[in-house]
Amino acid sequence: MLRKFDSGVMVIQNKTHSDEEVFSRIKSMASKPNALRTGISPSDAAMTLGIAPALAKEHLLAAESKGLLCRDISPEGFRFYVNVFPDLDPSNIFMIKPHSLFSVWVSTAAAVASG
Repeated sequence: MLRKFDSGVMVIQNKTHSDEEVFSRIKSMASKPNALRTGISPSDAAMTLGIAPALAKEHLLAAESKGLLCRDISPEGFRFYVNVFPDLDPSNIFMIKPHSLFSVWVSTAAAVASG
């Protein structure tokens, strides 16, 4: 089928290549300890998904628009991080909910800082 991304990029993809499956794989990749520290690039996603980097970037941007990822743009390019903002309690931003993705991120960041 023909698919048009929000950016205007059009691709032909198999109907079995659903957004839900791609988003699940991206979220899994972005939740790994190394990705929690350094984020993922379109090239990282391309290797994992087995697609071209330009198409991987479109999928990452689509995942961002769904609230699954956040991005950082630097001179080195785009890096995407898992979105931990839904895990924050707006009434107490210093409280870390146990077993949340944010608590995993904090533990990972602390391990890097101490070691």
